[in-house]
Amino acid sequence: MSFLKNIFGPKGTKQGHAISIQQGVAANALSIQALINVLVAKNLCTRQDLLDELKKISSQNQQHAQPKK
Repeated sequence: MSFLKNIFGPKGTKQGHAISIQQGVAANALSIQALINVLVAKNLCTRQDLLDELKKISSQNQQHAQPKK
């Protein structure tokens, strides 16, 4: 989690310093974007491949989240 401090915290912050939810969400989004950029740049997949996989996973999660009758 030290990369979060590098992105959002001032130098010399105490170890274990809490970050806000907004900072955590932003750091997560930046990390995901960086991974996508690397995968696409190395021609390991396309952005469309990632979008298709996200839709597939989202659909699966929605099916599991529905209450059973």
